[in-house]
Amino acid sequence: MMDSTSSPRVAVLGGGAFGTAFAQLLAQQTGQTIALWCYEQEVAQGIKKNRCNERYLPNITLEKNIEPTTDLQTALEGSDYIFEAVPVKFMRSVLEKCKPFYDKNQVWVVLSKGIEKETLLLPTELIEDVFVAKVQTAVISGPSFAKELASKAVTGVDVASKDKRVARNLKELLSKNFFSAFISQDPVGVQLCGALKNILALGVGMLEAENTKALFLTKGLAEVAELVVACGGKKETVYGLCGVGDMVLTCMGKQSRNLAVGKRLAFGQPLGEILKETGFISEGINTVRSVKKMVDQHKIDLPILSGMYEVIFEGKQLQSLL
Repeated sequence: MMDSTSSPRVAVLGGGAFGTAFAQLLAQQTGQTIALWCYEQEVAQGIKKNRCNERYLPNITLEKNIEPTTDLQTALEGSDYIFEAVPVKFMRSVLEKCKPFYDKNQVWVVLSKGIEKETLLLPTELIEDVFVAKVQTAVISGPSFAKELASKAVTGVDVASKDKRVARNLKELLSKNFFSAFISQDPVGVQLCGALKNILALGVGMLEAENTKALFLTKGLAEVAELVVACGGKKETVYGLCGVGDMVLTCMGKQSRNLAVGKRLAFGQPLGEILKETGFISEGINTVRSVKKMVDQHKIDLPILSGMYEVIFEGKQLQSLL
């Protein structure tokens, strides 16, 4: 890891909306060159040519010190911080390609929100599993829509790491102007909150009555807290920015993808058709599958978090969970 007197070298993995928005933030906050790894060649070329990610973050002019690339070696080698913003569904395959360029002195900062379906690993655990090493990791999560972040809306997030020094350095790196990072010592809880709120957003999208939405969210939040504690996290984390804060944004915000998917499901549109038509990678849908297995594994009664699987995939009525 860099020493305290040098400027950080930073890379972002993932040229989707949030990865691009976070690269924009880092470019503004650090003034350093930010390598942005994009999976799609056309996205990287579009950013180079037009300073805009028209596919995932249109109408936002990107900073000149963002350097897009489709080459992982170019992005990773020499970087002190790797901000990972790849959908969890594809994280393992991308990380496998990163292994030859991994440096034990790097800090890997998770921006992804989800749980790997097959293993039930959280993103930080997935990184260690792929690299077969103890990696310096941190997690950033909180209410932060990509477009508003890139437009400099006042934003606050939680930053969590097992290493207090890593969390402090990230806070110092990021907390300027319109953006604030608040230190947490609960990376497990922060990651779970970021994943589980997407399930609640799907449910809210499927409900019409405001009374019922309030009941669903209140009971759902209590279940989130119970599962977080069962997995080794802290209950108080659920009531911070990464929990309640992000839940409010994702369940009420007009830009919420999971909320939009839930609304379409409520109108009877088949899931496959929704995902094909919108092009969304709905982390909530992936997380529903993972959480059903997780709840069964822990043998705890969480009717909303586990029942959402039956609602989405087996046609059960959502109101029956309440």
